[in-house]
Amino acid sequence: MTQPRPEMAEVVRSCYDAFLERYGAGLTPEQRRALDDLIRCRTAALGGHVLECQQCGHQQVSYNSCRNRHCPKCLATASARWLERQAADLLPVPYFHVVFTLPNVLDPIALPNPRVVYGLLLRTAADTLLEVAANRHNLGAQLGVLTVLHTWGQALQLHPHVHCVVPGGGLSPDGTRWIGCPGNFLLHFKVLSQVFRGKFLAGLREAFARGQLRFPGELAEFNSAEAFERLLSQSARTEWVVNIKPPFANPERVLKYLARYTHRVAISNSRLLELKDGHVTFRYKDYAQGGICKLMKLSAIEFVRRFLMHVLPSGFVRIRHYGFLANRHRIEKLALCRKLLADAQPPESGTAGATEEPKQAQEVTPAKVCPVCGARTMIVIAEFPPGAMALEILKASVFDSVFDTS
Repeated sequence: MTQPRPEMAEVVRSCYDAFLERYGAGLTPEQRRALDDLIRCRTAALGGHVLECQQCGHQQVSYNSCRNRHCPKCLATASARWLERQAADLLPVPYFHVVFTLPNVLDPIALPNPRVVYGLLLRTAADTLLEVAANRHNLGAQLGVLTVLHTWGQALQLHPHVHCVVPGGGLSPDGTRWIGCPGNFLLHFKVLSQVFRGKFLAGLREAFARGQLRFPGELAEFNSAEAFERLLSQSARTEWVVNIKPPFANPERVLKYLARYTHRVAISNSRLLELKDGHVTFRYKDYAQGGICKLMKLSAIEFVRRFLMHVLPSGFVRIRHYGFLANRHRIEKLALCRKLLADAQPPESGTAGATEEPKQAQEVTPAKVCPVCGARTMIVIAEFPPGAMALEILKASVFDSVFDTS
């Protein structure tokens, strides 16, 4: 009989005490909360509710989710709602995907200073695109940029990078014309790489001068200005990767693509294959060898340690908008973009969607499907508070329920 695949919560439970004994003193409050939320998610510890199918009368109990943004099981609903809102912002133009990656040599700065370094990374990636595009020798236009921070690689190693989704064109400096990208070309990646490196290193030096960076424990040597500068000089001699992918054909594909990058965590439950004898086996892609799939086996403690490296500081915003997509003027600027695009579109060409008003975002509420009759008519008929006692009462009550922790 095939063993069911483990989930992240099961891995954490398997080594919880041993992990805290080894690493507990060094955890941030956000990391400790993520650890505790994951093992309580969809369990009686968080309480729950009773669902009943209005079609066939079937009843079941579902436990509440933890809603921690780092939990692999709590992202689907948030992602669906966010993507629905983005549909209203899409323009009828090609979209480019640009990825800015920090060199590994800067990991000693990033790991103990996530709020400063990751905030600088998001701003620098966007500022680089906006500055280079605004140059009259390049596009000569103001871009709109959506940025998404990822801090992990496929093997859960530290790998900070920013995914940028960029409409293929922008507003002229005086705001009277839409300037489209010629063909499938956005900007030259080498120019972006050089500007990105210069801006980011300048930002790090400024943060160090202001005392905003800390280097505890084994990293204490970088509190010295000389050692810090040597590290930056070493990073300046390495490759700063900026990758520009071919544009998407239509806005609908943009939404599908965004779904792969927005509400994600370091690893999904679907990649976990086995938890046995204190070790976790999971699937990953080796991009150094063309993206082929491989298996990696780590101790559960090491696996959890790597996972917690990617827990972000409380309140840190990892999805941000810049340029004409910036929050303070997005509605007005998008309306202007649509008007200019419509005015520039020849009537006889009949480009689909060029003059259509965007669909209004609607609240997305996933319908619960009855496992017996398949109808989407299950509603909440009762709730119970956290704690095992409430669960025992329900088990002994009139509800003939199938307890569902999925």
